[in-house]
Amino acid sequence: MAVEFAPDATVGRISGDIDVLAAPSFALALAHLTDGTPSRIIVDMTAVDFVGTSGLSILSEFAESARRQHITWALAGNRAVLRPVEAIGLDAMIPTCRTVRDAFDTVEKIAHG
Repeated sequence: MAVEFAPDATVGRISGDIDVLAAPSFALALAHLTDGTPSRIIVDMTAVDFVGTSGLSILSEFAESARRQHITWALAGNRAVLRPVEAIGLDAMIPTCRTVRDAFDTVEKIAHG
């Protein structure tokens, strides 16, 4: 994962497959994003090719952790990411977007709305 510290949010860029083998690294990467408790996070998964059930579980846990820490965040993903997130109803607790720009806009709206 690459981390970018933008003026208005911390961006974590995830790529590849999030399967059972990659799940521990994915969980650590997401946990790293909350180091120092930033107020806004963008999880960029637009370069992810596959998300398995273990990856979805980790996203769910991250969403709950971010809620407890009062972190405003959004997930940017392609069809391979957003389809399973929506299929199991995680989009009810995770703000999802198709582009990183839309994710920035969403985080801004949530923070001020």
